[in-house]
Amino acid sequence: MFSKLGTKIALQRAGLGGISLPKTDGLFGGNNAKSTDANGAEGGNAGFTNPFANLQWGVPKALASWSTPPPPQNAVREPPRIGERAQTNAKLRFPTVDGRPVVVLFLRFCGCPFTEKLFLQLRSLANRHTAIHFIAISHCTPAATKAWLDKFGGAWNVDVIVDQTREIYALWGLGISNWGHVLHPRNGYSQYMLRKNEGVLGQQVGEGACRWQVGGAYAVDGRGIVTWGGPMQSVDEVVRLEDGVKTLGFGETRI
Repeated sequence: MFSKLGTKIALQRAGLGGISLPKTDGLFGGNNAKSTDANGAEGGNAGFTNPFANLQWGVPKALASWSTPPPPQNAVREPPRIGERAQTNAKLRFPTVDGRPVVVLFLRFCGCPFTEKLFLQLRSLANRHTAIHFIAISHCTPAATKAWLDKFGGAWNVDVIVDQTREIYALWGLGISNWGHVLHPRNGYSQYMLRKNEGVLGQQVGEGACRWQVGGAYAVDGRGIVTWGGPMQSVDEVVRLEDGVKTLGFGETRI
């Protein structure tokens, strides 16, 4: 058995020196040791209890976002083409109940500076064009999505759908990207210029985020027909959401 000192040394060598050890009184079957049965009743020295059972070994959210996520429940379909009927889902139905057209933005992940810029543009358009539904879809957890939105004032007139299983992403042809999509050298320069010229820094990476998820944007008219959009071709692609608005018959009305 490790002593407390020995265990601390082992943790430090493994780069985990900052983790606090749990109290070990009674954990190793000593004279005062207690155990519990399946019903939670205390018993005698009924065996060894794991001294690390209550430790949190999770990796930081930013690091976890680089891991490859499990595949979505349904296979990734071909992205809908302009002129085709929009894919429908229990959370995202077309045509809409009130017959209004839609601009939908699939977020790459909460925390991405390019995603933040696109969402702020979407929110601005939603304030100008109240005859259109503006929808953002996130695959981060509900809590992480809300925390991300709160950093820059909330969703306002944008409806936000959380799709942690990425089922809607797959339905609209948005799967997992490759190395060139995520790690192209231009992305770093574009991020630097975004910070310098527009003051968009990005936020803390949200829980459940996956950097490999492809984002995208679409416009769908009142009949449920796709009029504009597609998957993002690169992380830093300049997506002109106002072009989608124009295909729905709305000009750039400014207030």
